[in-house]
Amino acid sequence: LAVIAFVVVLVVQLATRPVRELSQALVQRREDDLSPLPTSDAPRELLPLLDATNQHMQRLSHLLNHQKRFVRDTSHQLRTPMAVLKTQLESARRGDGEPRQALEEISHTVERATELANQMLALAKVEQMRQHRDAPVSDWAQTVRAVSLDLSALIADRNLDFQLDLPGRTPVRAHEWALREVTRNLLHNAIKHSPAGGTLQLSLHHEAGQAVLLVRDSGPGIAPTLRERLFQPFATDHGAGPSLAGSGLGLAICLGIVQSIDGNISLDNRVVEGAVLGLDATVRLPIEPLT
Repeated sequence: LAVIAFVVVLVVQLATRPVRELSQALVQRREDDLSPLPTSDAPRELLPLLDATNQHMQRLSHLLNHQKRFVRDTSHQLRTPMAVLKTQLESARRGDGEPRQALEEISHTVERATELANQMLALAKVEQMRQHRDAPVSDWAQTVRAVSLDLSALIADRNLDFQLDLPGRTPVRAHEWALREVTRNLLHNAIKHSPAGGTLQLSLHHEAGQAVLLVRDSGPGIAPTLRERLFQPFATDHGAGPSLAGSGLGLAICLGIVQSIDGNISLDNRVVEGAVLGLDATVRLPIEPLT
């Protein structure tokens, strides 16, 4: 009995030693160390556990890096409008200019800061969408119609020849706010960079099981210097005023939303006989089959 007990204890100790070593290695790790666990010397029985742990740590690392980048970008981008606002308030207190002009400048700065804060929050929500794919089915055509109505005042203010072409119903599996964010960013950008009195086309159609949104403006198109970093956050271009100059967060938000819905987005200059006649922004999303 003593020999059997000794052998059993010895076998159990030898069999569980890799687990104890793994536990000790995890305990001794730093809090911010999310590097993969080594699997080269691990027993075959522990490989599924190690692989699952490494995948989980990789997801945690991605979320942590995104959080750090979000905090860094937010603090950096909000610092400038807050500094400008403080300067404007001090100038208004001293009476350096007319009160009406000072209030208009302060109001403009507050609007810019508010828009930036809303964009940063939208960018954070996009990351949540990547982790949770339980979105409901929404009618994209209805959202496009609502966004067009919301921005109709801007369209009229620039006297644009606006054309809207929509199908009956376009069901896609996505949150309504996400579809609205994509449509609004692209349409607002097209309005902003279209010349006064120019043409603007917004259409949504079905093609090979996909819903295709096309926003076609008559602006100067994309500058070559901006194309490679087009969808990067806070991408700017100070060239000869191309469309999407100073695109900020809008396109980064659009890209994140579209990718989270298993779609794609493209921006291409519309060239005719060597001349750029405008920009075509195209978004393709899978259509949800009707039941």
